[in-house]
Amino acid sequence: MIEKEQQLLARVLDLFAQKFDKKAILRGGMVLRVLGSPRLTNDLDYVFVPYKSKKEIVDEIVTCLQSIEGASLTYSLNSKCLRVVLTVDQTTVQIEAKVAMDAETSTASTRLLSPQFNLPPRIIHVVDPSIALANKMAAWNERRLIRDIYDIWFILQMSVTPDIGTLEKRLRKPIYSRLVRDQDHFTGQTCSEFYDFMRAKVSDMTDKDIVNELSDYLAPQETAGLSLLFRAALARLK
Repeated sequence: MIEKEQQLLARVLDLFAQKFDKKAILRGGMVLRVLGSPRLTNDLDYVFVPYKSKKEIVDEIVTCLQSIEGASLTYSLNSKCLRVVLTVDQTTVQIEAKVAMDAETSTASTRLLSPQFNLPPRIIHVVDPSIALANKMAAWNERRLIRDIYDIWFILQMSVTPDIGTLEKRLRKPIYSRLVRDQDHFTGQTCSEFYDFMRAKVSDMTDKDIVNELSDYLAPQETAGLSLLFRAALARLK
């Protein structure tokens, strides 16, 4: 089932690249899959530009997904995004789309991912890596998931540094998960204080903690020794 989910995600990624080109900017975990990360993801996250309202993209996206043979779908709009639940041959994935008038982007190739699913490589547009890293750090602060730390570590391996403006903006107005206790909220003011805060939290993380949370996303050979690698990568942040 996991393999079928990954194949369907890759298929939608390929379809959107053809249909929407620069209008569809990939964000989230699938960007890292495109760049070679082995961590599995179960959804696709996009920002569509240039649009003022999410309502403007509904028909285009729904029509595009309905072109997949055997597809059935449901969708909903909320304050944050358009969410589509797509099912093909009893395999279900989720696609989320936000809108913006513009966005800082980079290009990437799907050449590391597409051949796994007998798809041709495509040039796609992705959120700028520095901004993606800043948002991933802020996401970790708000929900404290080890998979966010994994993604932070992966991006840091590419010599990317977080966009300070984006990170500081998110840190000023965090939206904490109810699972993050009040006493665990970050109370500092600067990015350097936040890096120290992250390092302190990760210093207590064990390989067992990592395996317990990431076993559905990574093979065992990918999780061994990650706690040391996490700490080494975060130690380089200034």
